Amino acid sequence: MATSTDPEVLTVCCKDLAAALSFPAGRHFFVENGQLKLLVARTLLQGGGEADLENVVRFCPFCGTPLADIFPGPGHKRLG
Repeated sequence: MATSTDPEVLTVCCKDLAAALSFPAGRHFFVENGQLKLLVARTLLQGGGEADLENVVRFCPFCGTPLADIFPGPGHKRLG
């Protein structure tokens, strides 16, 4: 499996996650700083504008595969 964060060449654990990552702008799953993230909520701010709440996804929500090897994140060092 590749660890590239380029959506054009990214290889993931299952076809469902690949489909979720292939949606155009406005998608809920996205790769940022080498981590797979999920947009949980978007809210209006009291002073104007919007804020997003994002969480790092650690296991594939479709097949349960740990994602640490696919999306190692910033500063990750592999052991062994």
